Amino acid sequence: MGDLKRDAGFTLIELLVVIAIIAILAAMLLPALAKAKQKAQGIKCLSNLKQLQIASLIYSSDNAEQIVRTGGQAYRVTTLPNAWTDPGNANNMWVYGDMSAPLSAANPELLRLGLLFPYSKNIEIYKCPADHRSALSPTSTATPLSTRSMSLNGWMNPIQSWNTTRSHSVMGRDFRKQTDIPNPSNIFTFIDENPYSINDGWFICDPTVTVWIDIPAAYHANAGGLAFADGHAEIKKWKDQNMINNTGTADVTPATPDPGDLKWLQDRATVLAQ
Repeated sequence: MGDLKRDAGFTLIELLVVIAIIAILAAMLLPALAKAKQKAQGIKCLSNLKQLQIASLIYSSDNAEQIVRTGGQAYRVTTLPNAWTDPGNANNMWVYGDMSAPLSAANPELLRLGLLFPYSKNIEIYKCPADHRSALSPTSTATPLSTRSMSLNGWMNPIQSWNTTRSHSVMGRDFRKQTDIPNPSNIFTFIDENPYSINDGWFICDPTVTVWIDIPAAYHANAGGLAFADGHAEIKKWKDQNMINNTGTADVTPATPDPGDLKWLQDRATVLAQ
């Protein structure tokens, strides 16, 4: 009789080889897929920032070139109804809500009532797609998620000037109208903010101090998005590890040696008042 035919199928060694090859391919492909996802999120973040800035410019064209207003903690609205959100109220601003207050952070109506929403009727553009912060806590990704990661430069037509909150002899300039901005391509407007520091809708970067007051986000491989007054947006690569790794709400001192990130943003926040 001839030899018995070999049973069809893989041997254990052959299966192990296949599994090893799949593991090698996965190890090669997963980083590439992660980078592709990260790049796509960065592109979407830039698109969101540009849409907010375009909405801001259209708002100004409808309101005698006035920049849409912003306000700090003293003017935040966290629950509804609130008279400050009524049309024509002196405390109307670009957006309402406090991302550090759970019920407020989860309420999209506080975005819809803002002055910008009629010009940008899309809740999604208020948040970077890479921000998975829960409304409950910056350390959680549980639902509901927070509704906003973007803040507006606090020197843009503030309800109360940051200058009035301190006693420094040197002051920054508040920009009330679009024509007040001396170099629109070099002054930022909207910025993606760190999930630990974000609260109200304004972002303070004071050119007269040596600390971070509010902290930029670094969702895109230690980089974050900003829009500028001329309508363009960019992703800025940050190097300051103290800022990047921030997990608190207090002022942050730049790393030593100082990589210059704070100075870079200060130069693009405002100009010193004459």
